[in-house]
Amino acid sequence: MQKLIEFLYEHLQNMTDDLINEYQEKLERYRGASAFEKENIKAQTQGNLALMLALFKNQEKNMDAFTAGLADLGERRARQGFPLDELLQTFHLAREVVYRYVRKGFKKYPDLQTKHLLEFDMVTGALFAQIDVAVVKPYLQFQENIIQTQQSFLKHKFSSLFKLVEAISNKLNIQEFCEILMDYLCRFYDVKVSAIFLMDESSRELYPQHATGLSRRFLREQRFSITGAPFKQCLDSGHVLVQDDTPFAADDLLVPIPTVETPVQAPVEKGRSKKGERPAPVAPARPAFSSVYAPIIGRQRIYGLVSIHSLEGRRYAQVELQQLETLARIAAVALENARFYDNLIEEKGKLDAIVNSISDGLILTNFHEEIVFINEQAARYLHIPVPKLVGASASLIPQHLLENAKDPQAIQAAYLRALMNIADHPILEFTLYRPDVTDLRVTMFPVKDRDQRFIGRGLIIEDVSREKEINRMKSEFVAIASHTMRTPMTSILGFASLLIERQLHPTIQNKYLQNIHRESQRLMAILNDMLDLANIEAGKMSLKLVPVDLAQLAGDISKELQEKNNREITLRLPVKLPKIIVDPEKLRQVFQNLVTNALKYADGPVQITVAQWHALKFKNGWQHSRTAAEAPGYFPAVAVSVEDQGEGIPADQMDEIFEPFHRVDSERTQKATGSGLGLTIARYIVEAHGGKIWVESKPGKGCCFTFILPQDLARPERVQGRLVS
Repeated sequence: MQKLIEFLYEHLQNMTDDLINEYQEKLERYRGASAFEKENIKAQTQGNLALMLALFKNQEKNMDAFTAGLADLGERRARQGFPLDELLQTFHLAREVVYRYVRKGFKKYPDLQTKHLLEFDMVTGALFAQIDVAVVKPYLQFQENIIQTQQSFLKHKFSSLFKLVEAISNKLNIQEFCEILMDYLCRFYDVKVSAIFLMDESSRELYPQHATGLSRRFLREQRFSITGAPFKQCLDSGHVLVQDDTPFAADDLLVPIPTVETPVQAPVEKGRSKKGERPAPVAPARPAFSSVYAPIIGRQRIYGLVSIHSLEGRRYAQVELQQLETLARIAAVALENARFYDNLIEEKGKLDAIVNSISDGLILTNFHEEIVFINEQAARYLHIPVPKLVGASASLIPQHLLENAKDPQAIQAAYLRALMNIADHPILEFTLYRPDVTDLRVTMFPVKDRDQRFIGRGLIIEDVSREKEINRMKSEFVAIASHTMRTPMTSILGFASLLIERQLHPTIQNKYLQNIHRESQRLMAILNDMLDLANIEAGKMSLKLVPVDLAQLAGDISKELQEKNNREITLRLPVKLPKIIVDPEKLRQVFQNLVTNALKYADGPVQITVAQWHALKFKNGWQHSRTAAEAPGYFPAVAVSVEDQGEGIPADQMDEIFEPFHRVDSERTQKATGSGLGLTIARYIVEAHGGKIWVESKPGKGCCFTFILPQDLARPERVQGRLVS
């Protein structure tokens, strides 16, 4: 028996080769495997055969040792991932090969008898009976332990996955979401490199939004075409793509690249038979990469893809690939939410800017009477910052809005009654007396959803002080206009009646007709001023800009008014004055209004001064220099001053002097005739030319009205006859 076993040991390699040939049919499915994997299968087969022979030898001594060896074998093969059916078939095929060589041994050793064969057969039968128990049981036990471990591991992974989903669902910032996802992928799949590529819609390129294990330069500079490999294949299929490669260069990575030795079949040595050839490993170093790509596809667009990269050639179970695809779908939803949120924030910013730019206050409350929105103007009316009001009780509105109103208790009662009848869009008007006198109008309205269900209230707070002032001014305008026009109309009607009713001397008739003509001209001037103001306020005033000799224009007007009013008017002009680009008729109107006012409200001579200045126009006003010296940023300008020696204007009325119908409160001004629109029209005309007008005065020492115009408003050859509105 011992001699037979030694014989079998001598032919172990040959038996292995024969066993491989017998096993060739099983190996067919490994045709796509690497040479290393094929050699691994051969090594496993040879190891099983050698171990079995060793166990045969030990069986003679100790059956327990044999059983323990089989148990160890089963567990080790389970650890190595060797399939159980192939493991058992290896043993059964090995038994056939051993019997084949046992028969050869009987031929070689004639002293072996049939009883030895029967003994060997009895031993091997007992051994193989033990295999089913001793090998299979620990094999299955180990597999069960592995499954339990994997289940526990997967449970932990799924728990982590749920935490990830919860985390990224709450992240509306794309960068924060990508950082969390990349960190999770590296831990979940035990890789050192992961990346998320998003699509640039304009260039149709993929760019790395965030990555782990990759350089900043890569994130900053790299762009990939969606038509290039491997991205096109992944995006077109809509499923995960596994590749034994990576799109990164070595200097893109922040982690070292390991190398592995890959066994390959050595060439056959001359003189050796194919049967006796042995595998000889050679070890060229190469990186072992494996990459998995999963597309991020939303409902209406492709967002990009997510990828994980193993530098050790890691293989992934199908469930892991499915999980990555699921994560990519979750990423698509998260990106859609983030982009929707970004768009929402952008639109909200635009809406806030619009709502905060309006002059009216706006407050919205919900069904529970809590303030959900308030613009800055409404917060100013309540004298409370916006952050403190959002979420606060709506009871703060009447409490803070009406506290400075006249008779606040009555107003608050009216406010509460209005709330009860909000469906009628009630309007509440009242006046606040602190810090300034302000007339407010509060309009209330219900807020309903698309199903017309009541969900809250809205309040619009308008400052109607200006509106009331305009109404007052309109009433005053009508009164003044009526009074102003009544005087010349009364004269016209009176003189006309005398002419009709009486036979008058021709000299007297002529005098009356002159009075009628004079009063008609006065009435026409008033009507023209009113029409001019109406056109100006309606934005219909246009300018015909042409080069004008200002010295000649000033001389003509001063001479005309001096003869008409029989008053002294002096004119001071510079030695040389260039032409300026203006509308001559509009500028003549400014001259006439200013000089006529000076003649009307003051005795003594009137002085007109024309000079060259330098001016600088800036955001909140003007700066000017009377010197001729050039200064940085200043442009040439012409200044005209009209100075009288009248009563002057009180300081508190200086800002109102250019308002329509405003007159200084004095006995002389109240007796003076006119529309009260001359200075207002003059201001509009000067400002339409890009200039400025102002007044300087001291009570009892007269007034000096000055306006300044740019000298080079435009090139003369380009503005001749042009209308500017």
